[in-house]
This record gives sequence, structure tokens and C-alpha cells, in this order.
Amino acid sequence: MALPPIDVQLSKFEQLEILRNEIEERTEELKETEKQIRATMYEKARMDYLKALHPLFQQLQEPPQVAQLPQYQAYREALNEAIVKMREAMRMLETETRGQQAPPSANRPQPSAAPAANKRARFDDFDAFKQNRQRGT
Repeated sequence: MALPPIDVQLSKFEQLEILRNEIEERTEELKETEKQIRATMYEKARMDYLKALHPLFQQLQEPPQVAQLPQYQAYREALNEAIVKMREAMRMLETETRGQQAPPSANRPQPSAAPAANKRARFDDFDAFKQNRQRGT
């Protein structure tokens, strides 16, 4: 007896959640890449300035990261394009799901049915404690 194939289908709300998380992660990655580019370009500009200042600095070697600048730039462009595409997809999904409520997902824990208002705080605030003490309780 053959087992039925396992099929996974993402709901539009799960797709939205995935996009939000990925956009956040890729945006941070883009910021870090831009920091690396800036630091490398600064170091190159510093070396060029020193070399122009005095012949003594002609023997200074460029930092090895300068050779990687084209790769950094290409990666920066790819990250930006991915973020733009994900934002477009997210806008379309948000338009399609506007006014709908996300169904419970099998992948996420269900919220408890007990309202938070019925739960008593572990400790009273200071005023309630003071009043209870004055009443003798």
C-alpha cells in the first residue's frame, strides 16, 4: 500500500508572514553590506590620500577588501532587487487579504481561550496592597 504524497500549501497569510520576516532579515543584511562597502571605500580613499601626500606612502598596500568591492556592489544590488520584489508581492497579498482574518495555522501555537482580564496579577500594585493592609487582610 503506497502512502499518499505529502503536500504543503502556504496560505496567503503564511506567505505574508514569510515575506515580512524575509524583508526584515534582508534589510538588515543590506545595511551590513553597505557598512562593509563604506568601510572599504573609506580605507581606499584614505590610502589614496596618503599616497598623494608623500612618496613614503607609495609602498602602502591597498586593503584586500578593495578587490572584493565589485562583489559587494553586486550583492548589494541583488539584495535590493529581492527586497523590492518581496515588497511588491507583499502589497499584492495585503490587497487580496484586506478585511479577512487569518485562519489558525497548524504551524503556530493557538492563543489561549481564557481572557487575560480574568487572570489575577501575582502581586497587587502598591496602592491595593496598602488598602488591604489597612483593612487588616
